[in-house]
Amino acid sequence: MREKRPGYWELRVFVGRHPVTNVALYRSKSVKGTKGQAEKAMARFITELEDSTAKKAVPGTVGQLLDQWLVHIELEGRSPTTMRGYKSQIAQLPEGFLRRQLRTVTATMLDDLYAHLMKKPGRGPSAVHHIHAMLKTAFKQAQRWELIDRNPALLATPPRVSSKEIEPPEGEAVKRVIIAAANSQNPENALIFRLLAATGCRRAEICGLRWSDFNFGQCKVTLRRSVVQVETDLIEKDTKTHQQRTVTLDPGTIKLLKIHHQAMIQQAQLFEVELAPDAYVFANSPDGLAPIAPDRLSQAWRRLADREGVDARLHDLRHLQASVLLNAGESITTVAARLGHRDTATTLRVYAHLMPGADERAADIVGDMLS
Repeated sequence: MREKRPGYWELRVFVGRHPVTNVALYRSKSVKGTKGQAEKAMARFITELEDSTAKKAVPGTVGQLLDQWLVHIELEGRSPTTMRGYKSQIAQLPEGFLRRQLRTVTATMLDDLYAHLMKKPGRGPSAVHHIHAMLKTAFKQAQRWELIDRNPALLATPPRVSSKEIEPPEGEAVKRVIIAAANSQNPENALIFRLLAATGCRRAEICGLRWSDFNFGQCKVTLRRSVVQVETDLIEKDTKTHQQRTVTLDPGTIKLLKIHHQAMIQQAQLFEVELAPDAYVFANSPDGLAPIAPDRLSQAWRRLADREGVDARLHDLRHLQASVLLNAGESITTVAARLGHRDTATTLRVYAHLMPGADERAADIVGDMLS
């Protein structure tokens, strides 16, 4: 048990060794409060882990399976944000369903579960569909563990989710927000928004940028990592697709980045510290070693966008990148590479409707050939 900063404690418990690698395994959680409150939380945490270990020995119910499955995928390296999402979905399941014996779960029972969940206020088809996907994956693992003979979720019918075509914001509207950010009390947000629009990267990737990721001579940046927030902690991890990518930047953005770098050096000097060689580009400390939280960026964008009358989310800057490039006739391969999609199929599925000139160009090409 250690105090990471005043009033914030990290609890860490040894839970055994990996059966193959023999590496020591630990479970961690963060709590807020006094030392006494942290000690009580540690006692509860140990009890929870002991109960979880006992359940793991006999995973006969849905709830026991989900407990064991969460431990399994966390050891596989699933990201903290993904784990938080799964735990949130499990918390929405009724107690009666969690106590149900695994072998008695049927597709009809799951359909009834989905209908029950749909009745909850504020819970739409998309949220229930996510729960269905989570259960399908957990039951698939139960099959591999030979706990069940078939996956009931494969025959279940989750609610249909209607997909809406993405409508990226207008470039002029985005520039208005960037100008407003440049004139605000925190002008570095203008550079953050510009980088998001210029690269099409995710906000967590912007938070994970370090100065060592830039090659100013070639006007390139390599996106290697991201920063996510779990409870009160900021955690550095790899990108969403677990792959790094290099993106070329325009000269104007490179010039602004160099100015920002000099400003960070001067700020560090004012605090009588040295800017770390591997400092974050957007930092929460004078030495550049503490990253900023992704939520802070979304909040700043929302505040400025509302003030400027722009109906767009921060994530829509990513869609703007795709829209501008596809409309200009750039290849799907180029757009997919810049956005960090694993394959072009994802890019086509999401952004095919943003290629208004492609059909006309195709008709002209075929027509020229026939002529």
